[in-house]
Amino acid sequence: MASMLAADRGALMMRTYHASGIALAGLVPTAMVLPLSVLPIDLALGVALPLHSHIALNFVVSDYVPTKIAPVARAGLLGVTALTLFGLFTLNTKGEGITKTVKRLWKAPSSSSKV
Repeated sequence: MASMLAADRGALMMRTYHASGIALAGLVPTAMVLPLSVLPIDLALGVALPLHSHIALNFVVSDYVPTKIAPVARAGLLGVTALTLFGLFTLNTKGEGITKTVKRLWKAPSSSSKV
């Protein structure tokens, strides 16, 4: 737990950060090219995106948040990361998935839905 609170420190977290970045470099284009949402890819995105972001935002906390309140900021960040993981997991398992949801953002609205 302590390593997740200070996720910008330690060799394991650095390896995780770099591995998640490499995974995202392959997963994001693959998800966008495939015509349908693929559950394994959506589940991998649902873990890699929040994990990579959590570690990166811990660097921001280290650089810009005052030392006295950094533990509170890190705990809050861990809470937001946990909620994000839960939300993306729910979207992937009970909804249409990350890929289909994101692709819908770029689709033109149908003519029947225009006001």
